[in-house]
Amino acid sequence: MTKMDNVSIKVIEDARGVRSENIREAEKKAERIFAEAAKKVKERTAIAKTEADEHYRKTFDKEVFKAKSTLDQKVLLVKLELVEDIIEKARTRLSHMNRKDWEKFLKKMAGESGIDEGRYLIGREEKVLDDSLVSIIKGIEPDRGKADFDKGLKVTGEKAEIMLSPENYLDMDIEDLKMEIASYLFGGEK
Repeated sequence: MTKMDNVSIKVIEDARGVRSENIREAEKKAERIFAEAAKKVKERTAIAKTEADEHYRKTFDKEVFKAKSTLDQKVLLVKLELVEDIIEKARTRLSHMNRKDWEKFLKKMAGESGIDEGRYLIGREEKVLDDSLVSIIKGIEPDRGKADFDKGLKVTGEKAEIMLSPENYLDMDIEDLKMEIASYLFGGEK
């Protein structure tokens, strides 16, 4: 071989060495780039998963809250209807009181109201209440005028007019009664 051939071989070998070195450096650089990209993908995936989990939790909590609120409203409406039904049944029972119950009611109301004089009218549609039953209230006399109401007993004195009927008595204390019924029926709940 000639010197020229030796130089050519040397240049080719050096070029191959440089090429191999460039390839190794490029492969290392590619590995670093892939490693950094994989690390960034992993970090971004973790962040996205955390954000997705948080969004899911918030959405889930909000939907649970909405469902619970709707259910609580429905339960409350049913409870209110139950209280109203109980009051309506009480009103119906009171409107069909017998003579003995009317007597107890009149004695109690006369005592509580302090009725000791006046005139009375009996409601147009009263079936049980009559003059002999009303006579248990001492000091009142029948008024021979026409009644302008359907149920109960109206006692008129010098300074006041009192309507005595179980329904009116119930209506006067209806809100307190509703609270008492609700407390009795639903008092154990939290």
